Amino acid sequence: MQTMTMPAMRYDPSLPDAESVMASLLYVATLYIKKPTYDLAKQALRLAETLAAPEYADSDLICHVSRRMCVHWTLLVNEHEQASPALATS
Repeated sequence: MQTMTMPAMRYDPSLPDAESVMASLLYVATLYIKKPTYDLAKQALRLAETLAAPEYADSDLICHVSRRMCVHWTLLVNEHEQASPALATS
């Protein structure tokens, strides 16, 4: 029986560190609070998805928080798309 081995995870130096991604996400969330737009919701979702990537899975806290943020930002993006169906196709 042949066993497959997973390649070792390597740190990608082109990726920003978790603190930078979180700071960007907090900034976008602050802008969203001031003026909720579809584009800001999409950007926040992309940042939350980035933070949920395996490269950032250093702690259970980051994993848990990033997954929850993905869920919440997905809901907000979906609300914008339901309010204006043309957004979903653009």
